[in-house]
Amino acid sequence: MTTWRQRQAAETRRQIVRAARRLFVASGYAGTTVEAIAAEAGVAVATVYKAFGTKAAIARELNDLIDEEAGTASLAALADAQTGPARLIGLAVAQLRTQHERCGDIITAIRSGAAADPTLAEVWDEGTRRYDDGMRNLVSRLKAGGGLRPGLTIAYAAGLLSVLCSTEAFADLTTRHGWTASQWEARTTDALRQLLLQDNDAHPPAPHGTSGPSSSRQRQPAKR
Repeated sequence: MTTWRQRQAAETRRQIVRAARRLFVASGYAGTTVEAIAAEAGVAVATVYKAFGTKAAIARELNDLIDEEAGTASLAALADAQTGPARLIGLAVAQLRTQHERCGDIITAIRSGAAADPTLAEVWDEGTRRYDDGMRNLVSRLKAGGGLRPGLTIAYAAGLLSVLCSTEAFADLTTRHGWTASQWEARTTDALRQLLLQDNDAHPPAPHGTSGPSSSRQRQPAKR
């Protein structure tokens, strides 16, 4: 059983990581000091060192924070209840929209800093591994359920998912090309269904009162 002291310590760690996240976005990893993180978190510098030891150790917690803010666990629970391949793709794209909207700033900051800083390179590599694993797991479920288009390999399908749903694609389409986040979600979902699924699975029937598959997207509850 978790004690009050343990819960308090865990909350302090989250508070410090969230503060670091904000500062890494605003000032960059190299431009952020432990002292600045402590001030932003509203704790003593000694508390930061006791909780993490180093700034690098704080940075290594960022991928867990991204998963938390993006609602990754909520998606997994929803996906486990779904069997239709088109619905699975819709859930995945909806969750990634949440991730891009809530975490695109810190993901971009990590990517930008990874070329110059070994710690951020490690964080970026771990985040990329998690992302790629998620894409492969989704495609494996589609294949196991018989929904994947014949002739497509898991590597090919996961590659399409990875590129079309990436932070870079979302940012480019919603800034350079002027799409709204809702348009990105609907259009990316429809494109992936057409590219990856068998014809009879690519167009799920619209629920009563909707005009088509794009209007029935499931969204993650607000969180991160």
